[in-house]
Amino acid sequence: MEKSLSISETVKKWGLIYGLVGVIYVYITALLGIQGNSSNISAGIISFIITLGIAFAVYSLAVKEYKNENSGILTFGKAYVICLLVGLLGGVIRSVGFYIYIKFIDPTYVESIMNAQIEAQEKMGVTVPDPESLPAFMKFFQTNEFFAFSTLFSAILGALIFGLIVAAIYQKKEDFSY
Repeated sequence: MEKSLSISETVKKWGLIYGLVGVIYVYITALLGIQGNSSNISAGIISFIITLGIAFAVYSLAVKEYKNENSGILTFGKAYVICLLVGLLGGVIRSVGFYIYIKFIDPTYVESIMNAQIEAQEKMGVTVPDPESLPAFMKFFQTNEFFAFSTLFSAILGALIFGLIVAAIYQKKEDFSY
């Protein structure tokens, strides 16, 4: 009897891969100044597309490996759960890695993002409020913790959407022939 691969083994392997690739990509884009740079919108769009491509590729590879190791049969629900859990684990790893970057490696990162946003608003002719006059709940959106949480949130959102697509592509039910 051949050994089949469990969902947890697949999720651990591909979640770790997704998280590490995500951390490496976040570090590269942050070091190159691509993220949050309002002067180069096309680089930001390309970066976003690459991020989506990484997510879709990892989800596809995880589901495909599980399907191949389990007699080629995979229900939509199992495929979707695999994608969600891989996205959650990878998102947590990426979020922690990004938090370490903006908290310890480059503490000026959030400030530079905020300055770029203010500069973009001024170019569009929008009046920029004084940062000291903002309510406390608005200041939360300018913290390292919020930036780290937003990467986790985007990974989960991506897993919800791309998980549906990948699960629909790779599902394979048993064939019953009588």
